Amino acid sequence: MQELILYSHIPPTRHAQVLQILAGITASRPTPTLEQTLLYIQPPATLTGAAKKAQANRQTQVKPQKSTYVKLIRDVQNDGDKTPWTLRTEEVPQAGITNVISRTITERLLSDQDLEAFRQTTGNKTKYCNQFLASPGHRFIHNNLIIRISRILTVPDGTGALEPLDAPVPEVRECRVVDSSGAYLFEVTVRVEDGANSKLVEMGMGEILGFRRLVEGVVDLRVPERLALDSRIK
Repeated sequence: MQELILYSHIPPTRHAQVLQILAGITASRPTPTLEQTLLYIQPPATLTGAAKKAQANRQTQVKPQKSTYVKLIRDVQNDGDKTPWTLRTEEVPQAGITNVISRTITERLLSDQDLEAFRQTTGNKTKYCNQFLASPGHRFIHNNLIIRISRILTVPDGTGALEPLDAPVPEVRECRVVDSSGAYLFEVTVRVEDGANSKLVEMGMGEILGFRRLVEGVVDLRVPERLALDSRIK
């Protein structure tokens, strides 16, 4: 799946105003969200016998692959109800595209069996390293666009260190806002199921850039440095 993204920051003094404007544009009320993200380090895949032999026979030297971050994400409702975990991986954003961030992602909703299989790899191959919350958050849907506004919160040291999948959800009041100014992260995305279909990608590009023009003067949507979103471990 291909994901096209634009970002902005909303100062706390304009947060309520932006929510009202988006409610008018989308003709809907914002959906409150409280999202929990667990970060894991996943080593590169080990080559099997045939692949390893083929690589050894190549004349050019192949650079070693790096470990990457993978995410487990779920929405935790205010009443304590939790949605299932979603496993998400993100490729390095494509080079040469300057008007949006364009990257390949995979997302898979985990069943109880999938979650148990993932748990078995933790500590052996995949290693837990950190987590954060996105709260208070709001989500809008506008045609094919997903709009999210939230503050990113770091959790207290040691949270989930023993078994993050079973640990209680961190209390928001015990977490710390990453941006000390109190600004909200504004993210708008459009997803294209078949990233190899240039016509679909072009349509998605037109929709997200059209939204940027629509909110110009209200939200300053921009493109960060693509390598700032590199999922590979430095």
